[in-house]
Amino acid sequence: MATLSHHQDHIRPFLANNTFLGRLPGVVIDALVGKGQLRSFSKGAIVYRRGDPGDSLMVVIKGRIKLTNTTINGKEIVLYYVGQGDIFGDIAALDGKERAVDTVALEDSEVFVVYTRDLLPTLTKHPAAMLEVIRVLCEKIRIGAGIVEDNSLEMRGRTARGLLRLARRHGRVDTGSAHLQLTISQEELGKFLGMSRANVNRQLGQLKIADLIRIHGSEISIIDEKALADIGEAPAAKD
Repeated sequence: MATLSHHQDHIRPFLANNTFLGRLPGVVIDALVGKGQLRSFSKGAIVYRRGDPGDSLMVVIKGRIKLTNTTINGKEIVLYYVGQGDIFGDIAALDGKERAVDTVALEDSEVFVVYTRDLLPTLTKHPAAMLEVIRVLCEKIRIGAGIVEDNSLEMRGRTARGLLRLARRHGRVDTGSAHLQLTISQEELGKFLGMSRANVNRQLGQLKIADLIRIHGSEISIIDEKALADIGEAPAAKD
């Protein structure tokens, strides 16, 4: 369940330094921060549902959120992940229509909500900030096109490319080994790749045997980025 909290001193500088709001004059940021809301969501909580009113844009202050849809057969498909500093809900906030996806907190998270009624007049007066929002939208379109392309690959290539995509965007670099590390459950990875958990387990096992990745619980370390990229680009095997 979501809870409301007062704006802490760290919210304003975080928004200014890590989001599109940094393109705005300080007095404008202050006004939006004053009108917005900081909401907290526990792990597994629904941030909003498909069909809800699109009356706000949201910024992740802490945690991770997944954007999902459910097929007619009840299968969950993960479309996108957002983390600290990322914005979501922007499409509905800009066109005023209903939310197109469900969003769920993957871990305890904080989200700053900027309402459309306050956002749109501000963006029209400050084109640099508007361009930043458009850039984010374009990036999402590119990622969506990439996911469609990935899903046409055989499972080995899809797994390799999906791991790299997620690790480069949401992973971290281990300071000791310089390897990319990604924290994600096999169930969540399967929802992103459009594969069953059993198939994900099998493909990860093969990549581990090849010494391209290491697995410790829900943490995946990428040992050989180039080899994974080569697998992702390899043509499908013919029968």
